[in-house]
Amino acid sequence: MYKVDIENKNLIKLSKTNFSQLNLKERYDIEEWIEKTPEILGEELLIINKELILPSGIRLDLLAIDKKANLVVIELKRDDSGRNLEWQSIKYVSYCSNFLVEDIFKYFAEYLGSDEDEAQLLIEEFIDEEMDKLNENQRIILVSKEFHSDVVSAVLWLRDYKIDIECVRFIPYIDQDRELFITTDMIIPLPEAKDYIEKKEIKQKEAKSYQSSYSLEKTNYGPEELDKLENRLIKTLERESDLIPRFIVFLEIISSENRVFKRDEVKTKLFEEGIGSNIGQTGRYLSNISQFLTKKSNPHLRQIIDFKIGGSSGETKDDYFVIEGYRDLLKNVLQKVKNESESQNI
Repeated sequence: MYKVDIENKNLIKLSKTNFSQLNLKERYDIEEWIEKTPEILGEELLIINKELILPSGIRLDLLAIDKKANLVVIELKRDDSGRNLEWQSIKYVSYCSNFLVEDIFKYFAEYLGSDEDEAQLLIEEFIDEEMDKLNENQRIILVSKEFHSDVVSAVLWLRDYKIDIECVRFIPYIDQDRELFITTDMIIPLPEAKDYIEKKEIKQKEAKSYQSSYSLEKTNYGPEELDKLENRLIKTLERESDLIPRFIVFLEIISSENRVFKRDEVKTKLFEEGIGSNIGQTGRYLSNISQFLTKKSNPHLRQIIDFKIGGSSGETKDDYFVIEGYRDLLKNVLQKVKNESESQNI
C-alpha cells in the first residue's frame, strides 16, 4: 500500500503492521471504529448493540441490522481469527435468531439510552423492508487481520448450505511518521462475485423453502366423511402452541358471516380482540396465521378455508372466506373447543 505525496508527485510505501504491535485491542479500539463507522465493512449497517450479553451468559461484539432487515452478528479478532471463530459466531447468531421484534427494540433502546418507541422509529427509517421482515434472516460478518485456513474452509462450506457468513480483513499500515492507516478487504465472498452469489443463494433458498413447507393441496373428505374432517380440525385446534389461540380468533372472525373478509379488515378485528399490542404486531401475527394455512401438514384447513395468494409462494394472502358448506361445521368445532377449554379451567 502506498500513500500519495501529491505535491512532490511521489508514492510513499506504507509498512504493514499488526494491531498487537501497536497495542490496539479488539474491544477498546477495533470495535469502537466499526461501531462509529460501520460502513467500513462495505455496506450500510445500523449498530443496535455492543457487547450484548446473551441469555446464556456469552457476550457478542456488535449487533447490527442491514437494509434488508436482517440481523447481523459482527465478531472481531485482532490479528488472527484462530480456529474456532466461525463456530463461536454460529452459537451467537443461533441465539439472536430467536429474538422477537420487541426484543430487538428493547436491546436497541438500551444501547441508545432511549425508549423503545424511538428505537422502533429509527429502525423503520433505516430498513428498506416492512417491519414484519425484521430478523426473518440472520447474517454473520467475521473481521480479522488474518483468517486461519480452517476458518476459511468452514465458512465456504457453511455458505454452500445457505448460511450468510462473510469474512472481512482489516489490514493496518503505518507510514514513516507512525500514522496508522486501515484497509478492508472482503475475502469471502469475493466482491466481484458477491451480487451473483447472493442472488443465486436467495433463489435456491426460496426454491427449497417453497418445496419443503408451502402447499395448496387440499384434503378431499366427502359428505360421508365430515366427521373425519371435524376430528382432524379439533386436533389442530387443541395443539399446544402460541399460534393456536390467535388462529381460533381468526377462525371466529371469518366464520362470523357468510362472505369474503379482506386482510386489512381481519387485521383490524384481530387487534380489536386483543391479538397484538399494536397494529404492526397484529399484522405479523396474521402473517404467521397465513403461513399456517399453507403448511403442507394442514391440507384439511384448505378444504374448509379459501384465500387469495400473492407471489409464487403465496407470501401475501387476502380475501379469506369459509368455503360454502363448511361454515356450520367450523362453528360447531369452535364451540366444542371452547366448551372443552372452559371445562378444563373449572
